[in-house]
Amino acid sequence: MTIKKIITWRGSLVAAALALLCSAFLVLPASAEAFDDCPAGQLCLYSASGGAGTKRTFDPQDDGQRYDASWDDTTLSAKNNTAYWACVYVDTEFGGLLQTVRPGNSDEYGSDPRFAATISSHKLVPSRAHCFTGYERCPDNRVCTFTEPAGRGAMTVHIPSTDPSTKNYGNAYGAGTAPASVWNRTRRHVCFYPAETFTGTWTDPAAPAGKYGAYVVLRGDSTTVPPPFAKTFRSHELVNGTSECQ
Repeated sequence: MTIKKIITWRGSLVAAALALLCSAFLVLPASAEAFDDCPAGQLCLYSASGGAGTKRTFDPQDDGQRYDASWDDTTLSAKNNTAYWACVYVDTEFGGLLQTVRPGNSDEYGSDPRFAATISSHKLVPSRAHCFTGYERCPDNRVCTFTEPAGRGAMTVHIPSTDPSTKNYGNAYGAGTAPASVWNRTRRHVCFYPAETFTGTWTDPAAPAGKYGAYVVLRGDSTTVPPPFAKTFRSHELVNGTSECQ
């Protein structure tokens, strides 16, 4: 064997060894993917991007309406390892801006200032459409009012009153709890008023009548309250017929 052939042969061995070594380094990261520590059937939230940092896990039955102080506004990435859609919100009780995460997918929040270290609640739901509402929290035979449209945000549950003279569910609405949406899960209609005394009127120049004395939500109905009524309710009562509204 000539010197030239020996050099060529050794060069081929070196090249082959380098190729094998490089291929090994290229394969390793693919087998050690980010988020691979998220258990099946869990939503995993992380305090750093790429599934790094501290991890919190939640199963579909967990109530994610708010986090404790050590975790609130901490999430920078997420892995949805469940069969459900994951909805994450920047405010507690499914309020504020939201992001949706498809089953099996991951998501990053560190590069968007609207979501970076602002996540304060989440829920797991059968379809993406459920991320945009929160009415399902309302118990049966209750009037539930919400501070945001579509049943999102802080919820107040009103228990039926037994007072035969007023039939009211409440007259203690404040500016911070005035409803933007309502679900009436009772068997009676509910009349809302702009004054705490179960009275008052609203003026709507665009409407033929011009003024309204009550905003009515029929039994079983849920609704986002439109202008000029939204965020103005201060009292309400239950009635058997809408003509009973004050």
